[in-house]
Amino acid sequence: MPATSRRSFLVTVFGVIGTLWFAVHAIEYVFARYSALEASFSLPAPFGLSGLFEGMPQWASIAVTAAIWLGLLGAFLLLLGDRASVLILSFTLLATCVALVWGILNFLEGNQSLEGVNLILFLGSQTLMAFGLWLYSRTAKRYQTI
Repeated sequence: MPATSRRSFLVTVFGVIGTLWFAVHAIEYVFARYSALEASFSLPAPFGLSGLFEGMPQWASIAVTAAIWLGLLGAFLLLLGDRASVLILSFTLLATCVALVWGILNFLEGNQSLEGVNLILFLGSQTLMAFGLWLYSRTAKRYQTI
């Protein structure tokens, strides 16, 4: 008798959406960190984080870097149906919250954007996406659909 899978269709949907979300930011990150690549292939107008990373303090830059790469790993693990996605997405949420604190502090000082990137919008959307993925993966783990 074949084994039945309890995998939910929504695990795949959330995994694909999260993986695509963080993959776009990972591509932006690679372009921002490697100037030779950014000079060779320019990204369209709304993309590009090189100015953002240059204007950030080191601790906030590390938090954004961790959020992007851990988010990509966590979303991919969710897509694969791995329970480790809950732990990885927890760290992602923590990193995005740290970066969002810097964005809020910068916003309170009167800086709404940095090099054309709206800090609250960018960091807030990262935090909301990480929270949504973490909450769903936690719930899916609890109900044993991953």
